[in-house]
Amino acid sequence: MILEKKIVLVTGGSSGIGAEIARQFRALGNEVIICARNEQKLKAAAASLDAYPIRCDVSNIEDCTQMLAEIEKKFGQIDILINCAGIMMLYDFHIETDTPERLSSEIEINAVAPLRLTHMSLPLMREGWEPAIVFVSSGLAYIPFPKTPVYSGTKALIHHSAMALRHQLASIGIKVFELLPPVTDTPMAEGMDIGNFKKSAPSDVVAELIAGMQKDKFEIPAGASKQLRLMSHLAPGFLFNQMVKQFGKGAQA
Repeated sequence: MILEKKIVLVTGGSSGIGAEIARQFRALGNEVIICARNEQKLKAAAASLDAYPIRCDVSNIEDCTQMLAEIEKKFGQIDILINCAGIMMLYDFHIETDTPERLSSEIEINAVAPLRLTHMSLPLMREGWEPAIVFVSSGLAYIPFPKTPVYSGTKALIHHSAMALRHQLASIGIKVFELLPPVTDTPMAEGMDIGNFKKSAPSDVVAELIAGMQKDKFEIPAGASKQLRLMSHLAPGFLFNQMVKQFGKGAQA
């Protein structure tokens, strides 16, 4: 597909992979809108990226409604929606006292919010030019990471939802892509123990996204996620048990 002269909305666009997506899509000549919860960081990122900022907590329906109304008034349409906002919490499910709050927050932001925003955006996307949706999930959609029991699950949910929506939305001309990054050198992964894995550069991950979209490659595992996809088919139990051995005790698959 063509990735030029389009109206692109990037959630979680003030830092990490989202900011790099905004940067590279802007460099291609697109009008880029970024949203995030922290207004100060959002404005700073927008100035750096030459993007249009809208403060929005994507887990808040009213915020999303107001954001889409502003986009409709100023731009009239959305050509590409990139669902990148997300959080990751590493914790032991049975030890942490605030586990119920953690799991509710992760599920709401990582799973419910992108699907809900996608549905809410469909009227504006119907007005778009060769419209497309991108879900940023994770290589952990293929194999769960023992230290992220809920994050891994939300990414698996998005992976399957993207597959289903790819089929459903084809009937109205909307393409659905999925980017599955490996562990990436972003604030989210700062200080994270990843053993022998090497963090990928955000620029490399986003370059793979763009190259894949231009070729209409709908499932785009980047970097080491390619190996995770392969191993998830060949020996999922073996790979998970190896991760358990390296990162802590847990149930065997």
